[in-house]
Amino acid sequence: MYLTPILWFELVVAVLIAVMFLWKKPEYGLFLYALALGFPDIAWPLGSTINIRVDDLLILVFLARTILWAPSPSSRMQKSIFTWQALFFLACILSIIVETARGTPPGGYETAKMAGCAAIVLALPRLVQSERRLRFFVSGLVCAGIAVVIQIHEHLGEAATRDFANFQQLKSAATFSTWNPNTIGQAGILFVFAAALGGIVFAKTLAHRIFWPGLATIFALLPALVYVRGTSLSIAAGFIVFFCMTRRWKWVLVLAVVCLGAIFYLHARDSQLLEDATTVNLATGQGLSHRFDRWDMALQAIRKRPVVGHGFGQELPYLTLIGSEGRAHDAYLTVWIELGLGGLLVFAAAIFQFLRAGFFLYRAPHFRSQGALILALIVALCLDSVGLSTLYWEKLPTIALSLAAVVVGLCERNDMELTVKEVRAMAREPYAQHS
Repeated sequence: MYLTPILWFELVVAVLIAVMFLWKKPEYGLFLYALALGFPDIAWPLGSTINIRVDDLLILVFLARTILWAPSPSSRMQKSIFTWQALFFLACILSIIVETARGTPPGGYETAKMAGCAAIVLALPRLVQSERRLRFFVSGLVCAGIAVVIQIHEHLGEAATRDFANFQQLKSAATFSTWNPNTIGQAGILFVFAAALGGIVFAKTLAHRIFWPGLATIFALLPALVYVRGTSLSIAAGFIVFFCMTRRWKWVLVLAVVCLGAIFYLHARDSQLLEDATTVNLATGQGLSHRFDRWDMALQAIRKRPVVGHGFGQELPYLTLIGSEGRAHDAYLTVWIELGLGGLLVFAAAIFQFLRAGFFLYRAPHFRSQGALILALIVALCLDSVGLSTLYWEKLPTIALSLAAVVVGLCERNDMELTVKEVRAMAREPYAQHS
């Protein structure tokens, strides 16, 4: 369609009005940003591997707002989290500079992913600094999760007449055209965390006590029903951690019943696919999608340069060069291959800050649920990273971590306000009268 100058002018004016509205009312922008995550196929290709989506454009608006409109200062634990994330980011940037000077710069896809995740880390926690904005953001994530579930159901419905040779084909048929099949698992972790957080930040009415756990269960079952096996086990481990830390022992039994129900459903739907997916031999690596072979090749690459690494974004080119079938599919091995032992230690320290913040909140009686939820999230993400590059500059896990940082900041500020109120209340008390 040919755009006339008048139409171009109208489009520019409409965009400026929208930006001004979101600038003044960022909570609505947060809702739209989260909702856009549920429609990944609405994208504009930028080259063969990079796609620009609505959420990518919105994060630029958020980033500009945090730079031009000074937000409230970060809390103590948030500063610690941001410091180590910044150090890891600087390690990647330094590696890129060295590689570029040597004439072997990383691919554009890896660099774009890192830049996008860095923008998320910088913008979201500094923008979501009130419970009202957090509720809008969580609501948008939940709506996005529902949209993803509906679209995956439609994908499977369209492929219902096909005979799948194995569960990998079913998983590929269920996913989006711009997603890796394992991204469904990352989305599941994010949406489960958002639904569980919604149960904390929204009113504790009977309807909410049914609604939020129900949504969390649906989102948790999504990876299992499309045979994203490692993530399903990681989410189950996260649930167990949360229930045990909050002493909800009955919910552990409920979780066991739900898991058994999912297994029976998959067996009734297609017993052959279930048998194929559950056939795993830890001694030989059978059923682990050649993970053992790829890990062996990754260890060979690490032994070549254990301290300095091969450079950011060089994992796939180097592993392909030495005969591997593809990436290592392990976040920790990937970081070690690319950034060396020093980069791996900084990466581990950055993740440890979330564990530290979670334990800090868990020790406070009025923030026990928030602390347990953050710890459950980190456990799920760390376990999932054993089989995938989950924590290494991936968009959806980065959003989940940024949301955890938001919760840490809100809890610390609320704790400070409670302390100030207690001190003022004590100051108003009359002095004891001595006779």
